[in-house]
Amino acid sequence: MLNRNIFFPSLVIFLSLVFLVLISQFEEPRYQDAPVGAGFFPAVIAIIQIIICSVLIIQYKKKQKPQKEVTLISSHSIFGFTFLIGYAVLITLVGYLPASLIGFTYYLLFYRVKKPLYYVTAWIFVFAIYFLFSEVFIISLPEGLLFF
Repeated sequence: MLNRNIFFPSLVIFLSLVFLVLISQFEEPRYQDAPVGAGFFPAVIAIIQIIICSVLIIQYKKKQKPQKEVTLISSHSIFGFTFLIGYAVLITLVGYLPASLIGFTYYLLFYRVKKPLYYVTAWIFVFAIYFLFSEVFIISLPEGLLFF
């Protein structure tokens, strides 16, 4: 039986390596005076994913006590998958800023988080990423089809 503590991190590592190869083929933006290219952020995310998943596999392998078998697909993984698909559709329709604010808020509401500090932190994070990319890196984030 497949162990999800090994299978999913290994799958993410494999996909991240594939994406690193594909990212290297992104064309440089010709219309922006950006200090980094179009493949910078996706490459950083892929490398971070590889590091995190490698650490997860190593931590799991170091545990020696047997655990009860858990199913490969759980309700949380189904929610995560549908959440990511919904976020991708929403970011295409309304753009990064509204989609991220809605997505972070929905995620916290779904898990019934009651502390307002978590919501404020999520919103500040979204605005900080928006500022970082639009003002520091001078990279346009998706604006959405509805507001085009």
